[in-house]
Amino acid sequence: MDRTEAPAGEGRSDYTRRIWAIAAMTLVAALGEALIARQSGSRSLLAEAGSFGYDIALNVVAALAFGRGARIERLSALVIAGILAATGIDGLTDFLADLHEPAGEGVSEIVTANLMATLVACLAAITLLRFRADDNPLIRATWLNARNDAVATVTTAGLGLLATLAPARWPGALLDLAGVIFSFQAAASVLWAAWREMRPAPTPDPVGLGS
Repeated sequence: MDRTEAPAGEGRSDYTRRIWAIAAMTLVAALGEALIARQSGSRSLLAEAGSFGYDIALNVVAALAFGRGARIERLSALVIAGILAATGIDGLTDFLADLHEPAGEGVSEIVTANLMATLVACLAAITLLRFRADDNPLIRATWLNARNDAVATVTTAGLGLLATLAPARWPGALLDLAGVIFSFQAAASVLWAAWREMRPAPTPDPVGLGS
């Protein structure tokens, strides 16, 4: 089987089901966090809820494109790489804005946002764990996004709270910058995987002509 094609049969259906499940779970989490933000009047929590939109869009694109042929899947992987890059740009913008004017988040807001993000990210990574070694660019894109989100949220969940309580601002700034780097790294990895799949296969050298 060509490695650029979607796995046949049950593997294809299983991947699609898992991607839709992740998109639905993320949407529920976003709506729940937005509701909490509305009730508490927290702008930072509302912004965190909105940031789930990137993951929802990414997974919906993957679910709709998967199984529709190698060309569409590769193009969709490029779209997903763009979404990943957009999350990095958004994070970088927030990082620079926070350096200029700190958001002043409360401890309860940070705990709520971190717990929600960590739960969603870890569940998504566990859901896609069986596809971690797949070379399909589209599958690789969704797995890298889920894996990087899980690593970033677990790493920053506890450290983020400590950084907020710390008298200095630089620990929190470094954690935010790490999240930005994760996003750009995932985008670059997906672009590289898609580019490798788009390269034409080398023409076999007739016997004796290459020597």
